[in-house]
Amino acid sequence: MTAIILIGLTAAVILGVSLTFGGAIVGAILAAVLIVGGIVWLVALGGSGKTPGQVAREAPDQELLGPGGPDDPNR
Repeated sequence: MTAIILIGLTAAVILGVSLTFGGAIVGAILAAVLIVGGIVWLVALGGSGKTPGQVAREAPDQELLGPGGPDDPNR
């Protein structure tokens, strides 16, 4: 989620700077790239054929730190 926010923020900054200095073409190209990229991303998510619940169930279990954990010297 953080990566999506950072990419969107970066795109907004580039778009704002390009429009400020008269680069409307750069802004239009950037907007088109963002729209096409978003569509490709959504199609890729839909094409995986997995529900969010299936993805969560397939995730590996975490090894928590603490007594009996991977960093416990008495284990």
